[in-house]
Amino acid sequence: MPKLIVYRNILFFLLGLFLLNLCIGFYGSMKNSDSNKSTSINYIVQDKEIVKNSSKYGTVDYISQAREMIDIFKKYDFTIDSFIKDQSANLIIFSSLPKDFMDINSVSERKNLFINTLLPIAFIENLKILDDRKRILDWWSQSNGETYQREFWPSWLYNVSDKYDYEGSNIGELLMRVDIVPLSLALAQAAIESGWGTSRYLREGNALYGQYTFDKSLGLKPQDRDKGKDFYVRKFINLSDSTRSYLKNINTHNAYVKFRQERGTLRMNGDTLTGLSLSRFLDNYSERRSAYVADIKTIIETNNFMKFDKVEGLIN
Repeated sequence: MPKLIVYRNILFFLLGLFLLNLCIGFYGSMKNSDSNKSTSINYIVQDKEIVKNSSKYGTVDYISQAREMIDIFKKYDFTIDSFIKDQSANLIIFSSLPKDFMDINSVSERKNLFINTLLPIAFIENLKILDDRKRILDWWSQSNGETYQREFWPSWLYNVSDKYDYEGSNIGELLMRVDIVPLSLALAQAAIESGWGTSRYLREGNALYGQYTFDKSLGLKPQDRDKGKDFYVRKFINLSDSTRSYLKNINTHNAYVKFRQERGTLRMNGDTLTGLSLSRFLDNYSERRSAYVADIKTIIETNNFMKFDKVEGLIN
């Protein structure tokens, strides 16, 4: 009998170990699954011509690593040259940069991946603004340039004005807000504000442009924030949302009135909107003021971002 009891106890002990290992393995696999799920990045591939003429989106797929991201760009033949020259170039919209972005050893390869990721996003978000602008201009033309009080506007125009935080009735003033930010400028500011994609705010919150918020739930606390300050760096669902917010900031905030006035003057004169010509009106974007503007110009010129300001589709 004693031997039976010993054997039974050993059996129970071994069975307990087996169940414990099974539970640990199951928990580990679930944890890894959740981890993989949380670091997955979705992307959409769209034809540039279709994007310009339709609001339809392509099929969503997923990746999780930088090398996969690079391979996707190669698979769909997306390069800077194809973006500039080929009107049927594929636009690949990624939701975020991969967690291992910093593991890319080559600085030039990392910069190229950053540019390739941001270019299609800034292009598409600017196209959306141009769609609003064209609709306003078409309506205004059909109205023979008449100025109607806001209460007589069609509902869609009322909604557009709300979108750009405009409360007046002057269509000309509204159009000053409904216009693009040159691609060269959007790229240069994203490079500065995110350290070419290396900042904590971009990694943790898709924050490309260093925009502030005072709502703790909407932002990330800066590690070097001065004592007594209560601002946070705004975080976003994805890179497109971050870019959209940046464009709205430039188009609506009182700090950039002179920027919009100069842009309007360039439009009236039939001149191309360029980052170099408009950057000097962004001294309010940073406490560094003129030094910040100088950095923008340096990045645009050093990286030859000027070529992006002549991309067909945004020259209207």
